[in-house]
Amino acid sequence: MFRWQVAIATENPRVLYLVIELLKKLDLKFVVCSPGDSRCEDAKVVITTIEDSNNHDAIVIVDEELDPDFTSIEIMSKLNDIHSPSFAVIGIDPGMRFGVALVIDGVVTFKDSLSSPGDAARLSARLESYVTHLFPYCKTIARAGTGSKLYSTLYLRNMNHQFPGLNVELVNEHRTTLSGGVTSDQTSAILIAGRLGRPQTENDRVLEPKEGYIRSLKLLVQRFTRGKRDISKDEARAILLGETSLDSILTSEY
Repeated sequence: MFRWQVAIATENPRVLYLVIELLKKLDLKFVVCSPGDSRCEDAKVVITTIEDSNNHDAIVIVDEELDPDFTSIEIMSKLNDIHSPSFAVIGIDPGMRFGVALVIDGVVTFKDSLSSPGDAARLSARLESYVTHLFPYCKTIARAGTGSKLYSTLYLRNMNHQFPGLNVELVNEHRTTLSGGVTSDQTSAILIAGRLGRPQTENDRVLEPKEGYIRSLKLLVQRFTRGKRDISKDEARAILLGETSLDSILTSEY
C-alpha cells in the first residue's frame, strides 16, 4: 500500500502553491519533497515540472499555467490506473445548480457544480477536450437528466448551438437524488452518467412560456447576477420560446 497518494516534487514555489491547493481540494494525501527524493517512490503519482521531472512511472507534468480541472482528471486517472479507457461519460444534473461529473470507464475522475446552463455546456465541452487529449481513442458522450424540463432544455439548446459535436443523451432521473446536501447535484450527476440514455428529440428542445418557468428564470438571473440584474416577463418569455438566449443575458454587462 502506498504511504502517500501523491508526491509533489518541484523547486518552483508558484507551482508548489498551486498544486497544494488543488490536492487539498481533491482531499488527497500528499508529501512535498525535492526532485529525486526517495520519498517519491512511496507515492503512486508524482507531480512535477518538466525541469524537475524524474523517471517515476506515473508523472504528472505541470507548470505555472496549471489548469486545475485538466490536472485533476489526469491525477485521478493515474491514481485509479486508467491508462487506455474506451468510454467516458459526462453526467449532467440540470437545475438551479448544474451538477457535472466525468466518469471514465466507470471511475469518477471529476465533479463540480455550475450556476447556469451555459456554464454547464462549456464545461461539458472542455471535459470532452480533456479526455481526447489524455486518451485519444476514448469515446465520450454526455448524459443529461430530465428531472427539470426547463433546465435540461436550456442545457440542450446551449450544447446543440455551441457544441454540436458532443452527443448528448437524456436520462430518466428517477431515484438519482440520494441526499439534500451541498454536493447532492454532483452525486446525481454521477448516477445519471451511469444510466443508459435515449436520443434527444425536437420536443426536448421546446419550452412553453409557463408562469412557473418564468418565475424560475427570473430567480436564476437574480442569483447569477447577485441581484444586479432582473428580467421582465417578456424577456423570460423570449428565452423560453427560443427567441433569445439566456446565455446572452447572463454574459451581458449589468
